[in-house]
Amino acid sequence: MKRLTWLVGPPGAGKSTFARRHTGFTRRVEFNAMLSPLIEPLDLRKGVLAANAKLVEVVRAVELHPDNAEVAPLLVVAGLVPEAALFPLDSREEVWLLLPDRERWVQQLRSRPSNGPTRQYADFAYAAQWYENFCAWLARELPLRHIDVRFEPELVGRVDPS
Repeated sequence: MKRLTWLVGPPGAGKSTFARRHTGFTRRVEFNAMLSPLIEPLDLRKGVLAANAKLVEVVRAVELHPDNAEVAPLLVVAGLVPEAALFPLDSREEVWLLLPDRERWVQQLRSRPSNGPTRQYADFAYAAQWYENFCAWLARELPLRHIDVRFEPELVGRVDPS
């Protein structure tokens, strides 16, 4: 396991559920949770992608610092992050891309709860653009691990508390 694992994928792919269920990490953090105090009260959506890119720098500065080398590995649920912010990777990092097949992803995205940090995504066109961006990452064979999890229809439209 690498020191730092970035979990990326389009809205509604199931990243938060995957992270909560993945037992290989004792430490995990979500960019949505980190930014929530800034953006949720006013439902701000502009500038979030740029903020996510800056959070990559912040996490790397802390987690890859030589004095922190013995700390347990970290799973970062980053979500949408510009390619240039993640790549190239340090030898202690890896990227996991959670990307279900498109039909299932659309169903999951359109069935999200209407409030909270995992609320319905208001801009489907933007989300679809990011789905295509991630497909392009796969096609270009960027150094990442493509993850697809078993479909659990009972979870569609709700947040898995596990």
